Amino acid sequence: MYVGPEPPIAKKVDHVHRKHGDDRYDPYHWLSDRNNPEVVDYLEQENSYVEQKMGHTQRLQETLYKEMRGRIVPTEFSAPVPYKSYEYFYRENEGENYKIHFRRKRTPGSSDELLLDENVLAKSHSYFSLDEIIVSPGENLLGYSFDTTGNEQYTIRLLNLETGQLLPDVIEDVSGVMLWSGDSKAIFYTRLNHAHRPWQLYRHWLGDDPDADELIFQEENEAFYLWVDKTDSERFITIRLASNNTTEIHLLDANEQNSEPRPVFSRQYDVKYRVEDRQDDLYVLTNENARNYRLMKTQLNQPDRSTWTTVIEHSKERTLTGMQMFKNFIAVGERAEGLARVRILPGHATDSYLVPNPDKIQELRIGANEEFDTNVCRLNGNALDMPRTRYDFDMNTRSCILVKMKEVRGGYNPSDYATEQHFAISEDGEKVPLYLVYNQKINRQSPAPLLLNGYGSYGHAYPLHFSANRLSLLDRGVIWALAHIRGGSEKGREWYYDGKLKNKKNTFLDFTACARYLIDEKVTTPEQLAISGGSAGGLVVGNFLNHTPQWCAAAVAHVPFVDIVTTILDDSLPLSVIERDEWGDPNDKSFYDYMKSYSPYDNVRVDHFPALFVTAGLNDPRVGFWEPAKWVAKIRACKTDENPLLLKTDMYSGHAGKSGRHEVLREIALEFAFLLDQIAPK
Repeated sequence: MYVGPEPPIAKKVDHVHRKHGDDRYDPYHWLSDRNNPEVVDYLEQENSYVEQKMGHTQRLQETLYKEMRGRIVPTEFSAPVPYKSYEYFYRENEGENYKIHFRRKRTPGSSDELLLDENVLAKSHSYFSLDEIIVSPGENLLGYSFDTTGNEQYTIRLLNLETGQLLPDVIEDVSGVMLWSGDSKAIFYTRLNHAHRPWQLYRHWLGDDPDADELIFQEENEAFYLWVDKTDSERFITIRLASNNTTEIHLLDANEQNSEPRPVFSRQYDVKYRVEDRQDDLYVLTNENARNYRLMKTQLNQPDRSTWTTVIEHSKERTLTGMQMFKNFIAVGERAEGLARVRILPGHATDSYLVPNPDKIQELRIGANEEFDTNVCRLNGNALDMPRTRYDFDMNTRSCILVKMKEVRGGYNPSDYATEQHFAISEDGEKVPLYLVYNQKINRQSPAPLLLNGYGSYGHAYPLHFSANRLSLLDRGVIWALAHIRGGSEKGREWYYDGKLKNKKNTFLDFTACARYLIDEKVTTPEQLAISGGSAGGLVVGNFLNHTPQWCAAAVAHVPFVDIVTTILDDSLPLSVIERDEWGDPNDKSFYDYMKSYSPYDNVRVDHFPALFVTAGLNDPRVGFWEPAKWVAKIRACKTDENPLLLKTDMYSGHAGKSGRHEVLREIALEFAFLLDQIAPK
């Protein structure tokens, strides 16, 4: 164990990339070998160094942990979701890390029936994650998939709900996704290839040897992932072949034992679509000739673009984000003016109306809906300063009932907090939405400590979500800020396209503009500003530190994607090939030069850096642990300051960090203590 006062120094080993003319010198390439005992030893030294450097915050960490745990309701139930004869829900017990799943008959006075206790399954594992838990259409069987390493390779088990006994069927090393056949006699699941890409769909008949399972479909193109789902009517299984910007869907009849997949529309570059069926119609949500998507309708048995009729036109003012099909209604998710909302289409008409936004909710989304023949649509409400809510909206009467608001203990009062929307002007004149949430006890006329968050990739629209844990920062006078930077789709699909490929630098310029705005408007100061980003958001943090490190006092980077050129050149890694639609192909010199010009790892230089807290997961299949490890090693060799530089690697988990709701709080307490120590010291 490392106990020295100085940080561990990673050795430098001569290594030059020679792939496709790549001649970069990388002295820390050796850190990418997880089987090298020296690598594991180095990571453990870094972990010990974190403990040493953060030792003076132990009391604060414990206080934060107790605060956050104290806000958790000792025993909490989820909002029940109806499906056929039952309604399904889970319970979280005081002192336990995982959920317990139940169901009960949809008749008054029915007793709860235990389905699955995650705490029992997780008991002998350092890490546990349940992916799918699905009841069969016959309601007598349960399928579930779980991961005990964090590497996102799952095992499927099946449970007889009438006897409580596990079936002998065990299917290992799968993607975690599973579906039941319509007759409950088989399950469908997907397997991963050597690069951790889901590429094969199998059908497993209950009781058969998994080695004899039937291969239904195989996708050879390395740039496409194979995903499976059921249509909302449950008549079809959809085989969705998807790259970052192109989709092809095949339909498989869920109720016919010998059915074969049939294509809907063949793939066309940069055309994405989703489908749902109703009676003899097939509804198609697509971006074809409609960058912000439009909703079309065609014949189910003979889908043809020539017979498309328009249900919802394309609009530059809103983006269609999803749909939920019901027997007599369609619920459509959309974004307008940067916020999520829901539109309802009654019957087969094209007339529609927006769901009124209840309470104080800032964003409204389609929630968990398992029933097709119903007039009630479950909706999710989100706000920065109000706990998440679940509503049942009657699409006939247009009335909305609050089903559940997540309870927050520890003296939480929503009136103590406020949210503001601002706009920063980026380098090219674009207005970048910027949201602030804070405790109203702070003096907004004076600069305050502030944590600025950003992501800006894959068209992901960063939600305005509430966090009870975040209250520990807000109550200590820290403003929490969210930048809706380009590369996301908060302002429509153009916002996404303006922040990808050779427009990627707009993402970083937008984030910098937000930081500059907050400083210029005296919301905060460089000495009180911290920045944060995770995964692809690590690119945002890395670029900020390479160009304007003097503008912030601290930075947090969770499993940061910072060695982008090296990773995307390596075809053996899970995401490399499919990522080229998002970032570009570095085998092309023009993309290579552009990507290298902003890759955080490639652009670290001798400079003064703010305090930096970095996390990694040894089993992470998305961002290899070596990316943050190499980045930290390089910064440590280049930094000219005495500010802390900390690398915390979880040796038992992957991209999502620790599992278990209480264990996660320990991680958050460490991160918050680091931030408060840097930007809001007492």
